[in-house]
Amino acid sequence: MNKNEKIPKLRSDIVFKIVENGGKKNILLYDTSQIANQPLLFPEEFASILQFFDGRTTLGQLEKIVAQNYTGDVQEFMRYFVNLIEDLNLLCYLETPFYYKIRDDFIAYMNSPIRKSFCSGSSYPTDKTEAEKYFESIFSKTSIQESNPNVNAIIVPHIDFVIGDSAHKVYAKAYSLIKNNNYDAFVILGTSHYGNSDYFMFTYKDFETPFGIAETDKEFIRELADFLPFELTIDEQAHRFEHSIEFPVVCLQYLYKSANIKIIPILVGSFHEFIYQNTLPSSNERITILTDTLKRKVYENFKKPLFIASVDFAHVGRKFNDPFDGMEKIQEVKEFDNKLIEQIKNCNPNGFFEEVIKVQDKYKICGLSPIYSLLSIVQPRKGTLLGYDYWDDSVNKSIVTFASFWFEA
Repeated sequence: MNKNEKIPKLRSDIVFKIVENGGKKNILLYDTSQIANQPLLFPEEFASILQFFDGRTTLGQLEKIVAQNYTGDVQEFMRYFVNLIEDLNLLCYLETPFYYKIRDDFIAYMNSPIRKSFCSGSSYPTDKTEAEKYFESIFSKTSIQESNPNVNAIIVPHIDFVIGDSAHKVYAKAYSLIKNNNYDAFVILGTSHYGNSDYFMFTYKDFETPFGIAETDKEFIRELADFLPFELTIDEQAHRFEHSIEFPVVCLQYLYKSANIKIIPILVGSFHEFIYQNTLPSSNERITILTDTLKRKVYENFKKPLFIASVDFAHVGRKFNDPFDGMEKIQEVKEFDNKLIEQIKNCNPNGFFEEVIKVQDKYKICGLSPIYSLLSIVQPRKGTLLGYDYWDDSVNKSIVTFASFWFEA
């Protein structure tokens, strides 16, 4: 920005509150429309800076004011302020062309009954014919040829398909076991990477992929909502960019050669508060009521549903803010993953969660809450590990582990 440019105006619909934390007053900024979905907390003194986001003051005028009233390095302050403008703009707190474009896209998305594919073109082809060839190649990478009619739940990875064979083989083993089974609903529990408005976040939107539109069972979701003693959380924004639901949907569409599969997409939010409290999610009434009601209504409405947890396991290394390279810890990570795998095979959600509590989730298990939820809802009698592997993200000096399982009642 040059000195003659006006400092953008802080959006007039942003909520501005003074909150106390530890005896100190802070400024809380947040957006009730959720276009800016990250609340911001600043020291109370920051109000003197925010007043210049008025759409009238230029950078040059601000520099003069600072020079007259600031005892520190003026140029350093101005560099900080320009960086602040850029950050607030990217977070959609300012009235700029960037914000208006994001706002218009947001409104169009919220008004649409369709959640368009976010990952096609990057994780898999956008063209239907090319997508068919792509997934045919993925699902051919398994020695499992026969379906198992007893499967009522699976755990599958959601790691990006583009990492190659290591992921493809683990994906293929799980989906190959169900390819000839006639399910009448797919309940998909995905890790929520971008939103945590509740423990369980639903959507009414249908999912579009290169294979067509998969129908979300809106009638079932409304019925479920009617039977809960609290409001069911519909968080369309959390679903918008989330791949953990999209990946199972596109795999199922390819597998059954049908766009119109019936899905119940559920993003599962963070359970980390229970780790810090050294307690189990089952101690939370909201979680137990929802999971119990969901299970009862699913089996009342469908003769043969399939539950899917779309998850990954450990995330370790520089990319994930660890002070070491991921591959330095690969044996340690595998040993811990084996403890989780045993609990999953034993269909023991509490034992699984307790293993994570013991280490305070130091390995950052991305599928923690969906796996716990699937085991708690389905309560299968037997679990079988199908595949396990890891991705050596050497560029970022990190590793991600993942696995697939099948379960029967």
